[in-house]
Amino acid sequence: MIFALVLLTALVVVAVAVGSALSRRRQPGAGPGAGAHIEGSGIRRFFQYLLLAGLLFASASGITGLLGRVLDRGDVLVDDDAALALQLTFTVIALPLWALLARWTWRRLHTVPAEARSTAWAVHLTVVGLVSLVVAMTGWNEALSILLVPSRDDPGSALAQALVWSLVWALHHWWGPRVTPHRHLRFLHLVGSLIGLVTAATGLVRLVSSALRTVLDLEGESIVDTTTPLVIEAGIAFAVGAAVWVAYWQRRAVHDERDGPWLALVLIAGVGGGLVAAVAAVSLASYSVLVWLVGDPRAASATEHFASLPGQVATALVGLVVWWYHRVLLDADGAPGRVPASAAERTPESAPERAPERTEVRRVYEYLLAAIGLLAAGSGLVMLIVTMVEAVAAGPDVLAGVSAVNALLGALVLLAVGLPMWWRHWSRAQRARSQQPAPEVVSPTRRAYLLVLFGVMGVTAVVTVMTLVYLVLQDALAAGVDVETLRSVRFALGILVTTSLLAAYHWTVFRADRDETAELEGAGLLPPRPGTPSPAPPPTAARRRRVLLVGAADGASAALRSDDIDLELVRRTDVTVPAASLDELRGALARYPEGDLLLLEEPDGLRVVPIRNDP
Repeated sequence: MIFALVLLTALVVVAVAVGSALSRRRQPGAGPGAGAHIEGSGIRRFFQYLLLAGLLFASASGITGLLGRVLDRGDVLVDDDAALALQLTFTVIALPLWALLARWTWRRLHTVPAEARSTAWAVHLTVVGLVSLVVAMTGWNEALSILLVPSRDDPGSALAQALVWSLVWALHHWWGPRVTPHRHLRFLHLVGSLIGLVTAATGLVRLVSSALRTVLDLEGESIVDTTTPLVIEAGIAFAVGAAVWVAYWQRRAVHDERDGPWLALVLIAGVGGGLVAAVAAVSLASYSVLVWLVGDPRAASATEHFASLPGQVATALVGLVVWWYHRVLLDADGAPGRVPASAAERTPESAPERAPERTEVRRVYEYLLAAIGLLAAGSGLVMLIVTMVEAVAAGPDVLAGVSAVNALLGALVLLAVGLPMWWRHWSRAQRARSQQPAPEVVSPTRRAYLLVLFGVMGVTAVVTVMTLVYLVLQDALAAGVDVETLRSVRFALGILVTTSLLAAYHWTVFRADRDETAELEGAGLLPPRPGTPSPAPPPTAARRRRVLLVGAADGASAALRSDDIDLELVRRTDVTVPAASLDELRGALARYPEGDLLLLEEPDGLRVVPIRNDP
């Protein structure tokens, strides 16, 4: 497993580093050799950190193998000389080389500021940190399970893996923040937080499930105690995951700026993931109870029928806890870019005291939950239509091993769970649109929600129509279309009807938003969208052209007066000049068709001077 992770890491490092090197461009204004210097530094860093990571993984693997041989207490049945030779080679050769290269890298990171800010160094820290974290977590889970659960294998190899790779992780966890800008470590912190959260939540589900199974006496009679090992292993997984989550999230990532990656983790993994798990578990548990009470259970006893109920209840509880915690982080007093003082200072009881601010984060939260509810309700509607078609076709089973009554119960459960959730959050969004339409109809979150729905439903409808036609033609070309054909197309028909209904409703919403946006833009309450031509300015009264004629000022010149020319005649007193003819005056105006003019009659002819009358 370790070698597979090492190989995967090497491939990731190569791909990222090559992409980074190819994407570099010469900075504007740089000297003739600047581009070559930047490219050369990128290539050097690529091989440097690739070699540094490879030597580190080889050294850790070799030390793990040797230490595992020392800690193993059992008798060795077959000596593996090839593995021992490989471990000695990794330790004797790779470890000193890694130490020398790491020391040189340490000096460059402290003497060359650009080195610590480079993408290659950030990728190295991220890859080494995540690989060592996963390998160490796996080792601790296995080692503690062997130590705490009796009658297990020798813990030496697992304990060696846990100790060595924990040391590798701790070294880079300490090394990174001392020389690396914080923004370059954010991806590592967020992914580490996600790994810890998933591991802790999974362990907690197993722990609560084992406890409920014992309380409800669903284990049955058995000579071997199977509950205690499961509880211990689940507790170990929860403890290891919680420790990782605290190290990455509570100590670091939770205090970061609430930008896109941070919100993506909280909204998608925390809010969305927790709620989806809870909704799915509640639906399955409710379905199981209803089938036992009024449906057609296939199990012979309650113990057998409700064997999965503890796991479903545990998943629902843990999912709700995960959803609630991340929802608190998105409370109204934590606007994007701000970090709340403490998550514990905000409680659900204090939320109704003031209306939450309608931020884009709030919209993402509401539309995300509306989408989850719509998915559950849509699945229920599909199952309801399938059940109705099955009733018409009078078949024994809707699904393999599922009766029509059980399918109907499943549809009702999905509708009962999904419809209230969708209506609660969708009605909030619609109420906000009716109260303040301008910010809501132009919200990118609302538009993305509607467009994604159209896209998903469109693709689903096309695939469903093709499937429906294929099934009908298949029967038509074979034995002919009959009731069995109706049974074969029941799911395609249910999906097609459901997507058509949902698409029609959301199309009316989208069209209303589009019309509202056009009205608001026309009223000047919204800025025009990019690419929209600016409206033409309102027509203004044409300004009369002003012509000042200085000279003899005779009757011929007065004939220039017209509707579009404001002519002013001024007689010269310094000298007697001949009057210009009417054709000469009109020719001067023709040479300068626009703007005001000064026509100056001089002894040697007519002089034309363009002028401007500034207010």
